[in-house]
Amino acid sequence: MAQYQVRSGQNIYDVAMTLYGSVEGIFDLLTSNSWLNMETPLTYGMVLNYHEEFVINKNIVIWLKDNNVLVKNGEHIYNYLDVESFIKNHIQLYHSNLYNSLSLMSSDEQNMYWESLYTPRLVVHQQGQTSNMIVKLKPEKHMIVEWGDYSTPQIVEGEEELEVEHCYKGNGEHIITLYGDFEFEKLDLRELNGVYYPLGTIYADTFLSDLKIEDLNKLIITQ
Repeated sequence: MAQYQVRSGQNIYDVAMTLYGSVEGIFDLLTSNSWLNMETPLTYGMVLNYHEEFVINKNIVIWLKDNNVLVKNGEHIYNYLDVESFIKNHIQLYHSNLYNSLSLMSSDEQNMYWESLYTPRLVVHQQGQTSNMIVKLKPEKHMIVEWGDYSTPQIVEGEEELEVEHCYKGNGEHIITLYGDFEFEKLDLRELNGVYYPLGTIYADTFLSDLKIEDLNKLIITQ
């Protein structure tokens, strides 16, 4: 028996069409997954068992795969990402000295510090299967990347120049969000495959982009 991981926005009819080439494949999904019924909401990442040999229309299955077509007509249901808790857990686990020093601050100072880490700083409307940026952070800065496909966010730290890359499971549009108190020695967005929208001032000694749109770049301050 094979397994299929539900994609964003798929319902049971979409999965049946993807795996069997026909909505009649729903019957195999129901018998192969005892907990599943017609009313069960499918969520991103949910794993479904199915029989590969029960394909009803092989030509449709092959065409969808060869043309990289994602069948999705349902509403997307997902678990909300608690960015604040995610970042706090990371700081506590990997930067215990910093985390402990926060207890010496007033509650207002603590709130200001945490807000500097979990407030969105830049949003990207990305198109395609890959997204890539090259960054070099200034000392003791943090950048958190939420890739927009409900994968685990990526935390970028340290002073080395890094290539930050993400590969999506299919072509399509994604909303990438950058959080953190980051300032850059270098920020290269030429391979980002999308349009970026700074939500406030961003400092970068060197900034590289193929987008020559003044309204997008005026909040990225180079020195």
